[in-house]
Amino acid sequence: MQKNPKVKLWSTYQVRSADWSLEALLYKWDMKCVHIPLESFGADKEDIAESALPGRHTVEMLVISFAKDNLNYT
Repeated sequence: MQKNPKVKLWSTYQVRSADWSLEALLYKWDMKCVHIPLESFGADKEDIAESALPGRHTVEMLVISFAKDNLNYT
């Protein structure tokens, strides 16, 4: 990410415990996260693409990037 500070990481995240959060790590590394609703691309139901995933699990789609667009690295 240092070589391409405008990179955006698209990732899925399975919620396993309400006691854990990515928020502290995002703050530590000066990053931000945008939540992409699964229903925005038809992935908000069970058995997507004829698989058992996500099943009854809560899965979130996230886009992670640096909080600031112009970062200076040394």
